[in-house]
Amino acid sequence: MRRVIVVVLLAVLGLTACSTSPEASSKELVVVVNAPLSKTPYVGSTIHQGVQLAVDQINAKGGIDAGGGQTYRLRVEALDNALSPQQALDNVRKAVADKAIAIVDEGTGLDASWQIAAAANLPICIVYQGGVGLVDPTARPNVFRVAPTDHGIAFRYAEYLIPKGMKVALMHDDSDYGQKGRAALQEAFGSNPEAVAADLTVTAGAADPAPSVLEARRTGATALLVWGQAATIAGVLRAARTSGWDVPVFTPPTGADPLIRQQLADHPDWVDGLTFASGRMTAERGSKPFLTFQSAYQKAFGADEVGVKTAGGHSVIQPPEFAMYAYDFVHVLAEAVATAHGPDPVALMDALNQVDVRGANGDERGFNEKNHEGVVDDDVYFAVFSDMTFAPVKDDPLSSTLDVIDQTA
Repeated sequence: MRRVIVVVLLAVLGLTACSTSPEASSKELVVVVNAPLSKTPYVGSTIHQGVQLAVDQINAKGGIDAGGGQTYRLRVEALDNALSPQQALDNVRKAVADKAIAIVDEGTGLDASWQIAAAANLPICIVYQGGVGLVDPTARPNVFRVAPTDHGIAFRYAEYLIPKGMKVALMHDDSDYGQKGRAALQEAFGSNPEAVAADLTVTAGAADPAPSVLEARRTGATALLVWGQAATIAGVLRAARTSGWDVPVFTPPTGADPLIRQQLADHPDWVDGLTFASGRMTAERGSKPFLTFQSAYQKAFGADEVGVKTAGGHSVIQPPEFAMYAYDFVHVLAEAVATAHGPDPVALMDALNQVDVRGANGDERGFNEKNHEGVVDDDVYFAVFSDMTFAPVKDDPLSSTLDVIDQTA
């Protein structure tokens, strides 16, 4: 009897060991999100949720197989930078202290924070700001980006607007985002000064930018190119339309921020014609890859409701564009962990320069030692608003080939 009990106990222990060995070899890796969760909720939440969706999908498939019987699961830690360079820096210090394997970053304060991360061989991927100089594979080998660059957007605008014979007033706010945009615009329009009617700076989110708008109008401008935070763009639009100036307004990706439509909901016609430039959501494979991603995103978090309706009474939803960029980087990161056979910082950084994955819109996403940009400048398209939703413009060769993404619930 005693012998039987011993045999049974050994068998149970053996079964337990077999059933728990995969779990015992699975470790958790932290991915930090450094984004403006409180100051610009749309930007912050869409980045956070893009990362979370990718992490959830990877974990649901058993995690990252690094070979040798070792698997890794991912966990997201979201930190609010509140659009403060100092807070963004503090968040990077915390990520280093927490031994995170990567930071998915909106871009605020990166000129200082990248060095703290670099000292720990910690990769940072920017998924929103496109400022020139933020990414430099030689000087900043730990910094990557999956987002359209300011350089690409500014030069695409120069190619788009100058042949139309427009006199463009360049307006930008004094935020870090606006100032980096100003530098890109000055470079892009520098060879054609006759196309620039004015170069004006407004205070970010100014309650009344009317004086600057009036100054632009007095210069004889026939178009406004406004580079700044969403609140700045909304204020400029309101000031122009209130004064009866029906000037066409062009913006960087912030022009698609729901805040603009929310602040102008009392005059939806003022939003009509607003044009923004951004990275294309659909590619050569058509809209199916992006729509598949969007469906998964909405199933996980619900649709991102803008808070306005079309003239027909349909609720307007926001496509998860910047969530797509954050989502893609996490999948590149996971592939790099697998290739490096684990999270060793030096090996992981090297692997990030080698791997690529199929992105949410069907494009290939990846980097190499000479190029840490995940969105090429040629992929910038233009979209124009009508009835609180946007569609690619028809008078640009690239934009006219893209599918319209439905934005009504």
